Amino acid sequence: MKIFILFFALLSTLSLSAQKKGIVFSEDFESGSKERMTQNWDDTYNPEGMSFSADCPSESKGKQSLMMTYTPGADNGGFLYKMFPEGFDTLYARFYVKFITKYSKVHHFVGMGGLNPPSKWPIGRAGIKPKGDEKFNSGVEPTGDWTWDFYTYWMNMHGYSDPNFFWGNSFNPNPPAKIIHGEWICMEIMIILNNPVELSNGEQAFWVNGKKIIHLGRGFPEGYWKWDEFIQSPGTGCFEGFQWRNSDQLKINFFKLGYYMTKGTPGEIDKVLFDDVVVSTKYIGPLKQD
Repeated sequence: MKIFILFFALLSTLSLSAQKKGIVFSEDFESGSKERMTQNWDDTYNPEGMSFSADCPSESKGKQSLMMTYTPGADNGGFLYKMFPEGFDTLYARFYVKFITKYSKVHHFVGMGGLNPPSKWPIGRAGIKPKGDEKFNSGVEPTGDWTWDFYTYWMNMHGYSDPNFFWGNSFNPNPPAKIIHGEWICMEIMIILNNPVELSNGEQAFWVNGKKIIHLGRGFPEGYWKWDEFIQSPGTGCFEGFQWRNSDQLKINFFKLGYYMTKGTPGEIDKVLFDDVVVSTKYIGPLKQD
């Protein structure tokens, strides 16, 4: 009986500690099986292409990470999806990633956003400009030259060439953040919703290994739009800020750990590792080595 009391006391202490840090979700991939691991998520694609690896970040206290694979002709990579039904106005997501191969361009990667109503599975609407009361999403993705950038859909996004074509907007960090293959990278993304909903005072940012690479908000950074790309350039204007939504019913309510691939060559299997995922209402930062 005393053992059970001590166990629940420990769980309570850990829960209070997580609340103080603002943590709303975490995944360290230390589950004994994939079946148990996927129970921590609301939806998954291609778990058959996932496996555990003994390769972990040097700062991690765990013993395994998750490998996702892309097998051209058989699948489109994989994803793990988590819904937060309560929704948030500010959210950070930190994860570690290690690219093992780079045969194919990554089509879409890791991100978060909002759906109204909240959904336990992803709802894709590629090429469509959100109305402001039903959805928005943003994620970090490797560009064609293997640097990091945002890929963002929101109600005031800019179109590509023709006003009827709306693909995810990019923001061209300056200087570029190169992706080093074969090394663990600590990534963290942040979204702050606009309040009140009539204003364009929302923000987003991402960090690589604890260094802020880009931060966008009302009046910063300086630059200009060229179709669907924001080009950072001093003295040429300022970013207008994000009006992520026009309804306070729309919140940040999902996170997606994804590895979506589409144009690979048969026989060239791509692999990526993920570890130490944390989603929080506060900045998280890299793991610290004891």
